[in-house]
Amino acid sequence: MVRFILITNLMVVLGVATIANDDAKALALLKGVEQERLKYDCFHIRYEEHRAESGQTSEQVVDFDKGKIRKEHLPGQAFQGNKSILLDDIVYYMTSYNATDVALVPHQSTNAYGAGVYDPRLLGLTDMMNHNTDIPTCLLYKTRSNFAVSRENLDGRSVWVVECRDDERNDFAHWKLYIEEPGFRLIRRTVESESHRTQIDNEYSEQNFLPFPTKTHIYRVEHQKEGNEIVVFDHNITVKEVQIKKSFPPETFTLAGLNLPLNATVSDYRISRRLGYWDGEKIVDDPVSMSAQEFRELMAEPRKMGMLQYICMGIGIAMILYALISMYRKRGIKE
Repeated sequence: MVRFILITNLMVVLGVATIANDDAKALALLKGVEQERLKYDCFHIRYEEHRAESGQTSEQVVDFDKGKIRKEHLPGQAFQGNKSILLDDIVYYMTSYNATDVALVPHQSTNAYGAGVYDPRLLGLTDMMNHNTDIPTCLLYKTRSNFAVSRENLDGRSVWVVECRDDERNDFAHWKLYIEEPGFRLIRRTVESESHRTQIDNEYSEQNFLPFPTKTHIYRVEHQKEGNEIVVFDHNITVKEVQIKKSFPPETFTLAGLNLPLNATVSDYRISRRLGYWDGEKIVDDPVSMSAQEFRELMAEPRKMGMLQYICMGIGIAMILYALISMYRKRGIKE
């Protein structure tokens, strides 16, 4: 009996030691991925996102500087595009390129999520990219433990696999993260649960784009009671350009950085009131006279004065021709 108890206790201790050892390995791998992604904190990135489930393709341009984000969804196909800036707990949001207003919305609001502004370093780490998502959460170690670590062969290469199960919740999720090391590159991330299945595949073919993946495929399906699956996400993201920066011009992450149209209304949804109108440089109480603004632009850009001269010349010629025609008509009537 004593021998049985000793063996049982030894098995428990060994089991705990194995779990602790795997947690240490998992933490080293996951934090390695995080550190690689956080290598740069000031950069410009341009990427294309194609959503197969809707047939839409959009090009997105992001300037990132130590947490400050300026993002443009460029117009294309039946999509008007939009612009947004994230500064701390405020999101500046222009709903489209043709919009004549900009909204300052709270960080946790629906409009803030609709702006689609997020840290580009999340690319390939999650299917739920938004401004409240951070890298540790995507890599699970922030909220979970009891990891299992193993080696597997994936597409002809040996990778580390970090697994985690969540049996405490009703959905019984099972995560697997496939990590290539050296390099700490997340090659694949899967999660399987009772309600859905998600797989993210990353390709790192362009060395100049590291640590960003060159291509990312996000595929998510929902399980139906009848046994069928419905495709929720089928997104392909292709990085087109990455520029590592030291800094950006000061106006990049301000209202001036949104290139607002003259007299765009600026409203603060946090206090439910309009702040004023954009005069080209700042917010003012009353709309700016368009003629005065146009005159300032003409004075500031000589090439436009040349065009104005052509217009005036054309009007002058037309008046001369009209006078000549009128004169000949009168002479004809007298004769």
